[in-house]
Amino acid sequence: MQAVLEPRPTTTPRMLKIGQLAARSGLTARNLRFYADAGVFGELPRSTKGYRLFPQEAVQWVRVLKASQAAGFSLDEVQELLRALRQDSAPCAHVREALGGKLSALEAKLSEIQLLVEILRITLGTPDGQSSALGCNLMETLLAEAQRLPARA
Repeated sequence: MQAVLEPRPTTTPRMLKIGQLAARSGLTARNLRFYADAGVFGELPRSTKGYRLFPQEAVQWVRVLKASQAAGFSLDEVQELLRALRQDSAPCAHVREALGGKLSALEAKLSEIQLLVEILRITLGTPDGQSSALGCNLMETLLAEAQRLPARA
């Protein structure tokens, strides 16, 4: 007698409920709900009872989220990075561009901060006195040095 082989049932990847993802990722369910509502994780399926379901790789998404935010990326920028990782066939180019843009922005901000520090040091090096029209030599020095700053809208 020959054994009849029945087809194996197809298995779908096990999805995580929000509490399970919270336990594995270190974020609270409340934070995960916020990020999901903001669209950071893209479209998420729901269970028959209406619970959000996250794929197993959502644990990695949370790691990317935390690292990106620590590196100064905004929530919109994080969302774009995660979209690229989920959907692009070659996401490295997108990630490299985003990281390069963030580096350029931070370097510009650092230069501005260094200039502000220099201006404040020069201003604080001014002797006290009331020989100016404002009644404070420090303020006169600050006004003069502030002209070195880029114009702001």
